[in-house]
Amino acid sequence: MVPAYALTVDIIFDNPNLGEIEFRETISPCLIYLDALKGAFDKKPCDVSFYPPDIRNGKTTGWSARCVLMISVGKDRGEYLTQLYQAIVRLIVLELPDFEVRAEFAKLNFS
Repeated sequence: MVPAYALTVDIIFDNPNLGEIEFRETISPCLIYLDALKGAFDKKPCDVSFYPPDIRNGKTTGWSARCVLMISVGKDRGEYLTQLYQAIVRLIVLELPDFEVRAEFAKLNFS
């Protein structure tokens, strides 16, 4: 079975004064990078979920988004894909300096 390589990217903005439309417009170019990478392997776009501000530990948080990208390729190509995932995350961090960007990489084996 061919393994799948998953990338989960969380983009968080801690300022509750930024509205949903502004948040989506600001991060949209970065989400296009992830969709473009996914599109090189299949036609399904990345799964993106948006989360409104809420109160955590007595502090109001801002908008956040989670993007999940999963691509199934062979082991050798997967190593290159992992490096590409890391490069795209670094690019997102550079383009969104005022945002917190968290990324998680995983290799999934299905049997």
